[in-house]
Amino acid sequence: MKAPRPGIGDNGGPPLDDPAPQTPPPAYAPRPYDAACGRCLHWKPPTAREESDYRAWQGGYGRRVKEPSGYCNHIRHRPGGPVASGGTMGRSFCYNFERKPDPEPERGRGFVTIWQGDKIAWQGREGEEPAEFRQGELDL
Repeated sequence: MKAPRPGIGDNGGPPLDDPAPQTPPPAYAPRPYDAACGRCLHWKPPTAREESDYRAWQGGYGRRVKEPSGYCNHIRHRPGGPVASGGTMGRSFCYNFERKPDPEPERGRGFVTIWQGDKIAWQGREGEEPAEFRQGELDL
């Protein structure tokens, strides 16, 4: 016995009253509050000259200049979308944000005062002492 032939408009799929299992949409983690290109690992900032020209214009000096833009080659405009590249502002954001590592805190850079008798011979940051004051520590 042969199976019944599908009717007009039927593509031979499963019956409509027996729905196929649906996969849930992927859950995307929300972007962090401070997710901006200026804080992203992939972003290359604009030149210092462009930034200083823009700050000068905002302060009322010089000619009008556009807001400086950096460059990123990991831009993702929608979750799971394709990766693109292009110029972006530091305040822009995308779905491919990776936070830059926090800078290491400077250690051992306290303020030093070197006295000779009752007069101050030198003041400054630790590690920046003149060589004549470091020679005594090294016993050279």
